[in-house]
Amino acid sequence: MTSPCGWRPTPRLRTWMRRRPTSTRSPPGRIWKTPRRPKPRRRPSPMRKAVVTSRWMSILAPRPRCCPSRSRSPISRRCWRRCRLPHARPRHARPRARPRTKTRSAPRWRPSGCRSAGSRNTPKEGGAMAMVQQRPVAEAIAILDDTRPLIERLAGASRPAWLYTAALHPADEPQRLSELRSFGILDTDPDEDYDRLVQLATALCGAPMGALTFVDSGRQWYKSRVGLPVQQVAREKSFCAHAILESDRVLEIPDVTRLGWADAQPWGPQGPLLRFYAGVPLTTRDGSAIGTLCVMDQVPRRLSEAQRDGLVKLGKTVSALLNLRRQVRVATLTDRLTGLPNWFHFEAEFDQRKPDCGMVCFARLKTINQINSAHGFRVADALIKQAADRLRLLGERGAVVGRIKRGLFVLFFPHAKPAEFARDMAPQIAASLGRPYEVNHLSLVCPVNMGFASYPDDGRTLDEVVNAADTALQVAIEREQPMAFFDRSVDNVQSLHYRLEPQLRRALEKSEFVNYYQPKVELATGRIVGVEALVRWMDPGRGLVPPGDFVPALETTGLIGEVAQKIMERAVRDWCSWRDAGLTAPRIAVNVAATQLRNDDFVPSLQRALEALHGDPSALGIEVTESILISNMDRAIEVLKRVRELGVPVAIDDFGTGYSSLAYIVTLPIDELKIDRAFVKKITADKAYEGIVRTCVSLAQGLNLKVVAEGVETESQAAKLRDLQCDQAQGFFYSPPVPAEQLVKMLAAQPFRAA
Repeated sequence: MTSPCGWRPTPRLRTWMRRRPTSTRSPPGRIWKTPRRPKPRRRPSPMRKAVVTSRWMSILAPRPRCCPSRSRSPISRRCWRRCRLPHARPRHARPRARPRTKTRSAPRWRPSGCRSAGSRNTPKEGGAMAMVQQRPVAEAIAILDDTRPLIERLAGASRPAWLYTAALHPADEPQRLSELRSFGILDTDPDEDYDRLVQLATALCGAPMGALTFVDSGRQWYKSRVGLPVQQVAREKSFCAHAILESDRVLEIPDVTRLGWADAQPWGPQGPLLRFYAGVPLTTRDGSAIGTLCVMDQVPRRLSEAQRDGLVKLGKTVSALLNLRRQVRVATLTDRLTGLPNWFHFEAEFDQRKPDCGMVCFARLKTINQINSAHGFRVADALIKQAADRLRLLGERGAVVGRIKRGLFVLFFPHAKPAEFARDMAPQIAASLGRPYEVNHLSLVCPVNMGFASYPDDGRTLDEVVNAADTALQVAIEREQPMAFFDRSVDNVQSLHYRLEPQLRRALEKSEFVNYYQPKVELATGRIVGVEALVRWMDPGRGLVPPGDFVPALETTGLIGEVAQKIMERAVRDWCSWRDAGLTAPRIAVNVAATQLRNDDFVPSLQRALEALHGDPSALGIEVTESILISNMDRAIEVLKRVRELGVPVAIDDFGTGYSSLAYIVTLPIDELKIDRAFVKKITADKAYEGIVRTCVSLAQGLNLKVVAEGVETESQAAKLRDLQCDQAQGFFYSPPVPAEQLVKMLAAQPFRAA
């Protein structure tokens, strides 16, 4: 017999029905046997949805429905097999750890099952579990995804519920902190742009409190805030530390008190009671969340969908503004060609480190300008990049490397001692920069000059020690040495020069520099055939200042070019006044500074001077020293050729004491040689000096050049020069430098007689 639904009576039921057909008792066992059907699959437990943002999780909670056990012991093996939850894997289902040995580090902690507050398995400070924090489930709600109903239910339970999780740090925490530091925004002053965006967020959400925050390693710092009493809070009490774990989504907590936050207010009892929080993370271009834009309220509430979308868009606006400002900051503080810090960034790095000692180095690529002229700027730029890459390797050892201008680099080595640095590091830098550079299939060698100074021995501030290093670099350049260390005796002279600079500028503005003239006498006739214009400083307080006290300062401070130009203009006016007075005005020779030869306006200014002389080129001549010529020979030859084309004669001053070379004597467009006073002084006492002077006179006559002997002080010296057939002479034997008024009297008394 079968029922309409397919059931049939069991044998025991059929026996019972046959024996007691009229019994009213219930039949034993089942009346109908049902066919075997597959059991319906149970819905997965909410625990299956508990995806932890950090690495591990272990929860003590009411047993999920998939577990038949009602105990609170760790999840059973059967439950674990059924749930397949790796984060809920019980202890007995894990592989056993190897026994500790003295050579093996402490094993990594793996979460055990659920433990209540005060359990013996609570993590201990300083142990293997010190990296793990134990906190209520409700306090860590923000690090779980899609589990808020479950967590709320656990938080509302009468018994304690706890969550073990790693510290609330993203997986890319080191990179995130590095990105945060690169913005340079921590501990800066308030900004109106950010203030307006925070005010807009609070107005959009109708919240009385809002903030733009940045989550540092151990704190949350407010860049802009509305209605908040403090500037920063600890990270472990920060809502935003949870919000940065979200991905471009709003973390919204409708009621903080329901989630157990009432006893952990971020700003403590002195601030308003916080009930509502909503924050959206601020992300960089690489996706790192460095802070939040958040709004808060003192009453529980929820945001509408429009408010939530608006808050997300405002957060993206703030992120875009932050990224744009960082881009501008990087462009402002970084050298565009090499990517090294510029001077402003270098100064900030020095101030930030504030070491107790160190070494500052200036490194100059000596021939970079010549390489630029010969091969083009692209090759020169590529060479500078390679030099920067070589110096950047020093930055990996702790050095701060920056580029100041074209071929000049500055380096700072913290905690370096002068003696050890001179022995070890300085030769390494010179060798590294001195190696050949391979650029566009060219092998180029660029020598380097370096100047070193010690901090704080040579300077207690960055400016002082950098000036000392620059002084050492100039010494290395002048002495043609690869490197030089700062010498305070040299610096004392230069310091004196720079202290004179304000006075020299004032003297230039008030025309306190005047012309003195020293006659040049023709040895054969004794007549004045020329004068040399010399500068003197008529100081109102000190009177006439000797040239040795201020001319080196003019050269050091770079004012010599302006003063020389003024001297030439005054000499032209004096020559015109002598001619107008009916005198036979001699040729005036003016000294030319190196800065004048480098100035493109030098030749045009000389043309204007000749126009004032009515085009008479015989009225003016120029004198240049050998050191000026040799510093930039090509440029000097080009300028002097243009001067010769104007009809102005050129003389080499102090010949024989500098870089005398027969090659450049033949090459240079010159008309006159002036033998230095050092040879003339001993011409009568030393046959060697007499031979040198005789050779110079013969050389000049062979090249069809005139010869002038400087520093003649005695009659015997003048007679000896006359015997050697020297053309002209000047010195105190004939006359010291005199003012223009006294020279007029001397011109009127021609022919000239020795004083």
